[in-house]
Amino acid sequence: MMANTVNHAGASGTRGAGRAGLGLLAALLVIVVLVLLLAADFGARAVAESVMADKIEQQGLPHKPGVGIGGFPFLTQVVSRDLRQVTISATDVPAGPVTISSIDATATAIRLDSFSFDSGTIGNLNGSALISFASLASTLTRQVGPLGSLLNGAGLDLTAAGPDEVRASVNLLITSGSATWRVSRVSGSRLNISLVSSNLPSSLLNSIRNLTLQIPRLPLRLSITSVAVTPAGLVGGVSGHDVPFGS
Repeated sequence: MMANTVNHAGASGTRGAGRAGLGLLAALLVIVVLVLLLAADFGARAVAESVMADKIEQQGLPHKPGVGIGGFPFLTQVVSRDLRQVTISATDVPAGPVTISSIDATATAIRLDSFSFDSGTIGNLNGSALISFASLASTLTRQVGPLGSLLNGAGLDLTAAGPDEVRASVNLLITSGSATWRVSRVSGSRLNISLVSSNLPSSLLNSIRNLTLQIPRLPLRLSITSVAVTPAGLVGGVSGHDVPFGS
């Protein structure tokens, strides 16, 4: 009788160990599957970002931009062909008389034409464009006229003088001084730069007393919505709607 009891207990223990082993195996399989799905998700995202960057470059950018697709999981967005959010960044973008130092924008409501990511429409695009003081100084220096022959190799040293004003320190061969210009958006992509004050001879500043910079076309059909002077330079708010990309 005791032998039967021992045998029964041993069989129960073996079955319990077997069930535990199967449970552990199932858990490991689940972990492996999850890891593979995560790897596939991140891999597909990386490929899509590269393809989209190539196609967005064709919309007026001088080189391939940085593109980051947000949202998780990514593969479910692929199935629906509807991306939630994409960040786009580009540097040194020529725009008429100036060079935009950097553009950083966030795209939302992106509708893809296919699963290949090579074409689609960006519903909304909002961000900022920076024209550094160095870029603005180069633009102004090309406009200075008689003042240009007196610049002592240093050009114009621009700094912020308020939310809408830029101060230029000028080192001339014969003297030094400063002038302050006010920067404002006239309409669309037109910027006005008007002289506010100066301790330099007025005859030297005639050519840059009042300038209108026409930025002919921003990439991705972006429009300038606002302009502010910051310690880094001119920062313009930009936006676009229903922007197509790709073939």
